[in-house]
Amino acid sequence: MTAGDDAERSDAEERRIKTAGDDAERSDEEEKIANAGFVAAVPVRWSDIDMYQHINHATMVTILEEARVPFLRDAFAADITTIGLLIADVRVSYKGQLRLIDSPLQVTIWVKRLRAVDFTLGYAVRSVNAAPESKPAVLAETQLAAFHIDEQRLVRLAPHHREYLQRWLQ
Repeated sequence: MTAGDDAERSDAEERRIKTAGDDAERSDEEEKIANAGFVAAVPVRWSDIDMYQHINHATMVTILEEARVPFLRDAFAADITTIGLLIADVRVSYKGQLRLIDSPLQVTIWVKRLRAVDFTLGYAVRSVNAAPESKPAVLAETQLAAFHIDEQRLVRLAPHHREYLQRWLQ
C-alpha cells in the first residue's frame, strides 16, 4: 500500500462519513415532514410476509403504490385516459421491521420536489401501533413523470396537477 492509497482511502472514508451525516439530517427533516402529509392506511396480507415474518421488499413497493393511488386520484383521475404517470425512480430505505401484526400500515406521503414534467413523492411507513411522532420503519421516495399515452412522450404537468401537488410540497 502506498501513501497515495492511504490518501484515497481517507478521502473515501471522509465522503462516506459526510454522506452518513447528510443522511441523518435528511432523515430528521423527512420525519418532521412525514407527520404533516397525506396518510393512507394499507392492510398487510398474509401473502405479503416472507419466511422471516417481515414484509418483503417487492411487497413494500406495492404498498407504496397502494397508498399513492388514493393520494393522486383526485388530481389525475380526469386525465387518466390521456396522461399517465411513469415511475422514473424508486428508493426504499429500511429503518426497522414491519410484520403482519403491524397492519394496517400508516403510509404518510408528501411532495419532496415538483418540476415541469415530474415530481418526487416522499413516504414514511409506520406500524398502525406506532405513534405519529415515532421514527418510521421505512422511508422511501418515488419520482413520477407525466406521460402522454397516445403520443408516447413526456409532457408538462397540467396547471391543476401542479396546484394539487403544490399543496403537499414540503
